Amino acid sequence: MATLSARPSARDLSRFDRSASIMMLRQIKSDLKANYYDRTFQGLDIDEAFGRAEDRLRSAQSLSEAMTIVSDVLLELHDSHTIFFPPERITRVRYGWKAAIVGAEPYIVAVEPGSDASAKGLSVGDRVLAWNDEAPDRSNLRRLAFRYQFIAPQVVQHLIVSKPDGERRQYDVSAALTTRPPAQEPGALVQDLAEAFSAHEPDRVFETDGVVVWQLHSFEEGLSIDVPIRKAAAAGALVLDLRGNGGGSIRAMTSLLSRLFVSDVQVASVQTRSGVDRLVAKGRPGAFTGPLAIIVDSETASASEMAARAIQLERRGVVLGDRTAGAVMTSRVFSHTTGISSIAFYADSITIGDVRMRDGAPLEGSGVSPDELVLPTATDLASGKDPALARAVALARTPDNR
Repeated sequence: MATLSARPSARDLSRFDRSASIMMLRQIKSDLKANYYDRTFQGLDIDEAFGRAEDRLRSAQSLSEAMTIVSDVLLELHDSHTIFFPPERITRVRYGWKAAIVGAEPYIVAVEPGSDASAKGLSVGDRVLAWNDEAPDRSNLRRLAFRYQFIAPQVVQHLIVSKPDGERRQYDVSAALTTRPPAQEPGALVQDLAEAFSAHEPDRVFETDGVVVWQLHSFEEGLSIDVPIRKAAAAGALVLDLRGNGGGSIRAMTSLLSRLFVSDVQVASVQTRSGVDRLVAKGRPGAFTGPLAIIVDSETASASEMAARAIQLERRGVVLGDRTAGAVMTSRVFSHTTGISSIAFYADSITIGDVRMRDGAPLEGSGVSPDELVLPTATDLASGKDPALARAVALARTPDNR
């Protein structure tokens, strides 16, 4: 499974790849039936849905089409954490640009220097009107990004954007192609996926105007918490920047909350097939109790959303920025192999727990609404201005003036 093309030719799906795709589909169905937290599958007829997908696979004409069919059947659950990860391809793509939702609109938020996107004039602050044949918005942008990175990578992508001055432009942007052997064991595949989803930026801790700012990009196992908290205690105020933080370890998240509360805090309850688990952050006598501001955006997801909402519910600090992703469930990754002489690894993530916050409300599909909405304009994005950070620092310095 190592082909890649911008427009796959008809009937280029080999008999082996078709058979392997059907086998993967059946294995995912088995994982879903055995592990999904909701035995009713949110009302979806699993047998019927997977039967339709298998029928489509029998007439699929390309590898990308086959992988899309396998992936799309899980989308019928409307569940952010139930996902198919196909076997890695030898040829990898790097698109050189990234889009994200700001408020209700998709904008280009990063362009890689030296990329074809940069050379052709795509710029940070451009509003995306069309990505190939779809208009991206909050409901589909994450799905589109996942599809083109993992499921059906492309050599060329077509974009229509509106520049900050209102000018409309079209681009055919070529990806940079690299060759890399696929993962040789299930653990390596999972690690590759984790790296692909990571923010690719190191955490930063710095002080400005007497306030410590901690830009935390993921909740990794073994997260170093004590040093940033000590710095915040010395300064007397903390801004916790969770923008772009896609979540990670629940244990790391509750460990962080433990440093922000003197008393125990019930963060959430998780409904699984076997019962209800309660997530509690244990309070600490020496916890940081100074002024606290949390910055979030549309890419703040999963564990980071839970942290922001727990702080908001406890009135421990002010949450500002943009509405979060609304992708909050607990899941488990199941790794499998396909092939005989040549082995390929694939995986699926299955939701095993439905998360409800202390107030009983879910965040899945809705996200955290900030106490104060602070959004960058297209001009802010293009110039690198950060109104959310400026406002958070001001609030942390004058907590009584919120």
